[in-house]
Amino acid sequence: MNTFKFQVFLLVLVRMTGLFMMSPVFGRQSIPNYLKWGLSLLLAYIVFSNRFLDSQLEFWSFLEFGILILRELLIGFTIGFITTIFFSSIWTAGQLIDTQIGFGMVNVIDPQSSIQVPLMGNFKNILALLVFFVLDGHHTLIKIISFSYDIVPLGEGKVTKELANLMISFFANSFILAVKIALPIIAITFLSEVAFGILVRTVPQMNVFIVGIPIKIFIGLIAILVFLPLYISSLKGVYDGMFNDIGKALRGMMIE
Repeated sequence: MNTFKFQVFLLVLVRMTGLFMMSPVFGRQSIPNYLKWGLSLLLAYIVFSNRFLDSQLEFWSFLEFGILILRELLIGFTIGFITTIFFSSIWTAGQLIDTQIGFGMVNVIDPQSSIQVPLMGNFKNILALLVFFVLDGHHTLIKIISFSYDIVPLGEGKVTKELANLMISFFANSFILAVKIALPIIAITFLSEVAFGILVRTVPQMNVFIVGIPIKIFIGLIAILVFLPLYISSLKGVYDGMFNDIGKALRGMMIE
């Protein structure tokens, strides 16, 4: 491999590494670093061999090559960051559910971020990750970064106004998605609170704190169990939207 092609291979590797660093799927702390680097090198070599091995490419100066590395890193970061936004919306939905059913003070330690996370958020996120692998979402993500060179050629990625506007809309839509995920549970617990309030009015002797909180938790858990199949089936649409948004972001890099 001559110097020109080695530069190209490094640029491909940087784009892959950006995805593996930012993605909540491939970048989890539970995955050993040597495995992340090994997969990045393997995928970079496969993409390089299929797309750039026979290409006639020019030599870049040190400064130009440094700028191209930053651009490739931006592309990988963008793809990984969009997946992070979608999975973070599931955390947010879990936080809303926990607050509503009385688990607001119950947290667990997330090994990915080493911080306390909501109980239901952790449960829903693990379930979403399992569904992601079952639906071959990891394969789709690898295909996206492989075919991203058709949309954003090597070294052409840049921050544009269109990309900034898209990222803002992705953030806004992530909160809407979180509310949609949590809404059925919130609605049921709200109705149970209304019914319990009417019951307390008719039976004033009832102790609200002793009776109400366990009933609220029980109803919330039953609601989660009932709506679990709907949540799992809706994840395919969520992931399709995520992959579509990644495509929009890549195209946004090429629009001034």
